[in-house]
Amino acid sequence: MDRFRTMESFVRVVHAGSFSVAASQLGLSRALVSRHVGDLEARLGVRLLNRSTRSLNLTDEGRSYLSFCEQLFRQIEGTERAIVRTRSEPTGTLKMMAPKSFGSLHLADAVIAFARVQPRLRVSLILDDVSIRTYDFLEKGLDLALRISSMRNASVIERPVAPLEWILCASPDYLSREGRPASPADLARHDCLVHVHVSANDRIWRFQGPRGAVSVKVSGAFFSNSALALRKAALAGLGITFVPRYCVAGDLAAGELVPVLPRYRVPARPLMAVFPRMDVVPQKVALFVDFLTDWMAARNVNAMVGRMPESA
Repeated sequence: MDRFRTMESFVRVVHAGSFSVAASQLGLSRALVSRHVGDLEARLGVRLLNRSTRSLNLTDEGRSYLSFCEQLFRQIEGTERAIVRTRSEPTGTLKMMAPKSFGSLHLADAVIAFARVQPRLRVSLILDDVSIRTYDFLEKGLDLALRISSMRNASVIERPVAPLEWILCASPDYLSREGRPASPADLARHDCLVHVHVSANDRIWRFQGPRGAVSVKVSGAFFSNSALALRKAALAGLGITFVPRYCVAGDLAAGELVPVLPRYRVPARPLMAVFPRMDVVPQKVALFVDFLTDWMAARNVNAMVGRMPESA
């Protein structure tokens, strides 16, 4: 016999003061409800109710057990209400990881705005340029990661959030010293600052020019998976770099970095929200991804000039 059903029948009999009334309320037969209470007493080894033709009276053990059952049912109902409420009011913690450059410049503002509209949800934002692996979601307790490169793994879902423009740029000092390239092929003889772990072959730079697509294999003395580090290297005159526009927008506006090969378009790359594949996406994850997508769409993040942090 199902323990929960026997407990439910017992509580309903006590509150109704009658086996017949309790059976009607539960949609069961009187005999089955009586059997539920009898089985419960047999399992506990005590009498819970003193029965007579006119009344039902709780024994001392029955009174104590009734209190236990009522407390248990209240806890169950409270927990179920809380779970249902999370469908419209998510609670708990949303833990995410993002690149330092994007996180420092723009994601922090989006997270703050999200926290204002979801006050019951705690948000933990980790900024790190270390490439995330699929098992990091479990080991680090991550719900979500933001990336500018695909993980190419069937165990995760990748949802595009916004297109990010990339730009080829260098310092005026470097260009005056080494010369300005006239075509992508000229990059092969320049010092190029390469953003690693972004594409399948980071040293192949691709462009769309007046005569169609063109690519060139580049090399240089400095490589990094941090756009902030590449920006600093470019500002120091170390070479030509290929980075997201948002992290150098202020330097371009100030003339400290200048575009290289402006007639050649660099394909945009998507900022992606990545989270573990499961039957149902947690609502807190779905809400944030939708919020960030709308937040990015409402702003021209590629052109926004923010204060670039000094740490890389």
